[in-house]
Amino acid sequence: MEEVCQMLKSSSILITISSYLFSIFYSPYLKTMLINCPDQKEKQLSNNSLNNSQSKKPLGEILLEAGLVSISQIEVALEEQKQNDFKIGQILASHGWIKQETANFFAERWSTFLQKKQRRPLAFYLFAAELLDQEQLLILKQKQKQTNSETRLHSLAVQQGYIKQVTVNFFLKYLYNLHRFQNVSFTSLYELIKSYINGENNFQGLELSQVSLNGVKLKKIILDNSILIQTNLNNSNLSYSSLIEVDLTLADLELANLFHASFKKACLIEANLRRSNLEKANFQAANLQEADLRGANLLNASFAAADLRGAKLSPAYSYDVYYDKQTVFDTNFNPIQAGWKLQKNL
Repeated sequence: MEEVCQMLKSSSILITISSYLFSIFYSPYLKTMLINCPDQKEKQLSNNSLNNSQSKKPLGEILLEAGLVSISQIEVALEEQKQNDFKIGQILASHGWIKQETANFFAERWSTFLQKKQRRPLAFYLFAAELLDQEQLLILKQKQKQTNSETRLHSLAVQQGYIKQVTVNFFLKYLYNLHRFQNVSFTSLYELIKSYINGENNFQGLELSQVSLNGVKLKKIILDNSILIQTNLNNSNLSYSSLIEVDLTLADLELANLFHASFKKACLIEANLRRSNLEKANFQAANLQEADLRGANLLNASFAAADLRGAKLSPAYSYDVYYDKQTVFDTNFNPIQAGWKLQKNL
């Protein structure tokens, strides 16, 4: 009888400890969710299709959307995958771009969590994915107590730099159906890179605005009539590519390699082209109003019939840059004095 009592006493202690730990890490989240979230039954139908489509996505696309890897890292991983039998998660982990445990979480457990009707607090999933460790959780809880704040742990984690806001948004979207950021087509982004690596190069009419293609190498591709408004192409390589009538308004092309690219009739209003390589690029009839071209290499580039009003240009060039009588400049910019050459024949 004494042994049974001792066992019951021990079990009671363990239950008490478990309850205490649960209250420390998760109770604030449950309380907030009960207050702020509508009835889960009402959201289940609308969230089912979202979760089903998410669970079928390739691992690389999931990690990209979660903000855990960049598109250039995905590009490298897919290229290496063609040469060996490694899984993309293994390749990304081998480069140190993501923990192997995190890749395993999304490859093996993520779809299971999405299908479950009951949701645990967000901290549970971040811990399970090894995006937050136990020490970090303790630090965050202590900060909550010190400031007597009701700020959620994941918000504090972003403030501390432990995780990115885009990662938090990803979990909120798919686990709690909370859409707090613009819906970007990561499927189109991922498929673009995958298709290019598999030998395709014609992507005319692509709609891919406000996404990051920072550092990608997409040589000799066709993007005619595509919409790439506010797209980040910083450090990218689009040499020998066709971007005829592309809308690149407010796009970031700083340090991009655009050697021999065609921008005929393209819209580059307020585009950032600083320090980019535009050698032999063709900007015939392109709209470059307010574009920043300072420090760009314009060797043998053609701006015939282009609109350069308000464009930021260097005051003088030591090499040949071409324009014609239809090219429009600001009144205070004299192409002849700047060293530009009149292009007579197109």
